[in-house]
Amino acid sequence: MYMVTVQNNSQYTFKTSDGATIAPNGTWQPKSAIGNAWVLSTQLGTINFLDIGDKHIPGDSKETWGVLISYQGEEVVGRYEGGGKLSVTINNFGQAQLSGMDLRQVQLPSFTFTLS
Repeated sequence: MYMVTVQNNSQYTFKTSDGATIAPNGTWQPKSAIGNAWVLSTQLGTINFLDIGDKHIPGDSKETWGVLISYQGEEVVGRYEGGGKLSVTINNFGQAQLSGMDLRQVQLPSFTFTLS
């Protein structure tokens, strides 16, 4: 589990998985560590935070704990030891600027196939 802060510098309002809203120029910081969560803008899409624990995705780093962050068809793995802290700033262009963890962009296809 990790702490997250989302700063909204866009012109759009975001909704969060815990029922809060992030107005333009507002901040969301849950009171306790999170696992899985999301923030959603109808105009920009959803930033999804998936707690992947100690599972690794090819291309990420060696720290023990991780979170898979997905947004607008791209994925990043944030890895940490102990108590992780992730900061997300949504800029005026709708981009998510990430900091606070060892962050690596990874590529996960939307589909996988099982051969039978």
